[in-house]
Amino acid sequence: MTELDPHTLRVAASLVRSRIANLKRDSRMDGLQRLGAHRTLTQLAVDLEVSADHAGPRRRRRPA
Repeated sequence: MTELDPHTLRVAASLVRSRIANLKRDSRMDGLQRLGAHRTLTQLAVDLEVSADHAGPRRRRRPA
């Protein structure tokens, strides 16, 4: 694969954001670990979105 696929990057960002939403329920982590994970995952999601925007336009949905 020579090019980044913007759709794949956006899906990865979506998966990271869903993991962020589940952090509050993770009883294995204390508050500081959750805060650090939240910040790191948020930055990762932003980076993936920016990379996707740079790699190509969003897919357009076909009219139903």
